[in-house]
Amino acid sequence: MSDPETGLRTASQWDPLRLGVRPAPDLDGSVEPPLTEYLTRPHDDTLRQRLARAAATHGSVFVLLVGPSASGKTRAVYEAVAAVLPDWPVVHPADGEELLAAETGPRTVLWLDETQRYLHGAAGERAARSLTRLLDRVAPLAVVGTMWPEHLRRLTQTVDDETPTVRALLTGGHARITVPDTLTAQSSEVAAAATRDPRLAAAVRAAGPGNRVLQHLTGGPELVRHWDMGPDQWFTAPEHAVLTAAAEARRLGHTSAVPAHLLQEAAAAFMDANSRATAGEGWFPEAISALTTARPGPAPLIAERHNPGVGAPDSYRPDDYLEQHIRRDRAHRAPPAEFWTAAALSRTPDDLYALGRAAEQRRRYGAAAHLYEFAVAQGQPRARAALARLRERTDGPAAAEETAATDPAAWAALAVVREARRDEQGAHDAYRRAAEAGDVWAWAALARIREEEGDPVAADEVASQAAAAGHALAWRTLGRMRAADGPSAAKAFEQAVTVGDAWGHLGLAQVAERAGDLPEAVRHAVLAADAGVTAAWALLVRLHWALGDTAAAVAAATRGADAGSPEAWSRLAHLRYADGDLSGAAAAHREAAALGLGAAWRELALLAEADGDTAAAEEQAAQSVRTGDPEAWIALSEDRAARGDDEGAARAAAEAARAGAVEAWITLARSRERAGNTEDAEHAADPAAERGSPAAWAALSRMRERAGDREGSRRAVVRAAALGASDAWTALGRERETQGDRAAAERAYLRACEAADVEAYAALGALYLDQGRVTEACEAYRAAVDAGLPDAWEGLLSALAAQPPRAVSARTVARLRRTGIDP
Repeated sequence: MSDPETGLRTASQWDPLRLGVRPAPDLDGSVEPPLTEYLTRPHDDTLRQRLARAAATHGSVFVLLVGPSASGKTRAVYEAVAAVLPDWPVVHPADGEELLAAETGPRTVLWLDETQRYLHGAAGERAARSLTRLLDRVAPLAVVGTMWPEHLRRLTQTVDDETPTVRALLTGGHARITVPDTLTAQSSEVAAAATRDPRLAAAVRAAGPGNRVLQHLTGGPELVRHWDMGPDQWFTAPEHAVLTAAAEARRLGHTSAVPAHLLQEAAAAFMDANSRATAGEGWFPEAISALTTARPGPAPLIAERHNPGVGAPDSYRPDDYLEQHIRRDRAHRAPPAEFWTAAALSRTPDDLYALGRAAEQRRRYGAAAHLYEFAVAQGQPRARAALARLRERTDGPAAAEETAATDPAAWAALAVVREARRDEQGAHDAYRRAAEAGDVWAWAALARIREEEGDPVAADEVASQAAAAGHALAWRTLGRMRAADGPSAAKAFEQAVTVGDAWGHLGLAQVAERAGDLPEAVRHAVLAADAGVTAAWALLVRLHWALGDTAAAVAAATRGADAGSPEAWSRLAHLRYADGDLSGAAAAHREAAALGLGAAWRELALLAEADGDTAAAEEQAAQSVRTGDPEAWIALSEDRAARGDDEGAARAAAEAARAGAVEAWITLARSRERAGNTEDAEHAADPAAERGSPAAWAALSRMRERAGDREGSRRAVVRAAALGASDAWTALGRERETQGDRAAAERAYLRACEAADVEAYAALGALYLDQGRVTEACEAYRAAVDAGLPDAWEGLLSALAAQPPRAVSARTVARLRRTGIDP
């Protein structure tokens, strides 16, 4: 029931539309309740198990459903919460700032539909830290979210370390559940439900053999068809341009809905000269009015208001399904120059910074600098470092240093760039400025450089200066670098200790252990452990064991557990196992497991399996799942497959997949293929696909290619691509290229380009350049650069340099390297 004082509501008391559930339009295009009948799929079992476990164990759980638009992610979460946690209130913050301000207590569901909105930029890193603390401190608690795969890749596969907490949150603890965008395994249930609901029946007819019923339930494919017709067809030229501009802004980093003034400026870039001349004075409000009205089916553009108070909309975003299609259609294209100019009207400093990054990745350096400048002016914390780095490339060191000003992060960024290009003195000067401005890490980098230069006296001087400022990291860095010279390493660690760094004691313990002085090593490890260095407890276990003091090793493991270090028990378990004490090893693993070390359950399961006790092994694996970790089932599946126990391997893979580890089916498919069991390999690939992962089919295509089964390879890659693995053709092309069949590789890469895998353009560029097809290489590499692939730029420059001398001069290539491409 809702709380009359706080206004909190349970899932069933919320309007599903407010939570992000997309309703199916009626046959006349209207959207009215109720929702269509819900059809469960394999991922629903996994999701509900995790929510139920949080409630039963009074624990906390973070679950993220990952899948394409209109795959049923939000509806799955809604149905699961309503069924499993019916009396828990649902808190639905509007954005990252509201998430930070939310007061979330026990027995609450924190609802984060489109989770990327909360984890974007500097505010996103703060939100991730808040979520991590919340999951540690509040129980029972369920944090549920949804995300597209491309957003997940962007947030977890970054090349820098700007958002480590976001990345750790999204990649740790098997938080993710993959959601397929088909209903293939439920054909009979779908048919039965279609007889009861004309909306579902119409979607089934429209979907045909593709089984993408869910998309047709929300009208997505019809919107896509209308947009694909082009301007002045279903959509007028201004309407088509506004939709394209909105999708482009979102694709390139504008996380929230796009401000109206940005859209109005940017849309002109996507109209031809005649359309711009004939659009009329009221073209923009007329386009907005038409696009935000369903006609019939879902509205192509969703209106929002982000300014305070109630009033007219001020921002817009495309329909999710249409947006995802436009993203893929334009993935290999960079927007026109006018778009980058309009991007300066972005809503937030983080949006400006993200769009600046997108421009820089596409080598539009002028546009990137412009956007970074606006972001700096609005206080974005990382923009100055990015702008300084860019100006180092385009305008030289003096301009970069002027930009860095007194920002320690900017000076550190310049130092990294200069060190990478072997400008030792420039790097040293920049690290020095960063250190003087307050960057602790820069002191350690300065000491490292001097040590690598063979000047330990200068390195010691730097570390002493850092210590005088209260920073011990430089001494500890030198201690690690001097590990081969025990006395020198010890002196550095002793200096760290004098600055109050307890980790220095751990370093001294390791030095003493290497020297064979185990009692001295124990002394320092105890000092480190007593000062709060939890890693010292596992070292103490090993040291006591080496001294033959088993009781002390057990005592260290016990004290480590009290200090929150289950690794100490795990270390003891491995030592006992190596000594042949299997029962003692199992007992130690159980202690580690009880402290939350998921790997311990895996070890217990494998121990029982090795002992021939299948029931006990599966019970340990089941217990592992109850603590939120399916690794034990994965290990059992792999172990059984290696021993030829195909039935047992399949059973373990199924349990792992139910717990969210779809990769178990992928591993099993590979194992069966290697054993020559083609039919059973495909039987393992199908469950992975049903759970949203076509990777098993993609893996089978490559394995069959290597085995010379070209027809089997083709069948598997077509299946993988049909299930959404856009990179399957690229991976197959690389396999064919490795085997020397360049013609077949080219065909695979071209198919990958058709499937919107931008990596294929870079692969094609390299293939063409190697074959001397320079013009084609330039075209392919240019598409890869426009897609934002970082490695494609050097490929494009190489291809340009390989053209006939009068076509592109060496001077032109050098200029491009420095200035980038004109927007």
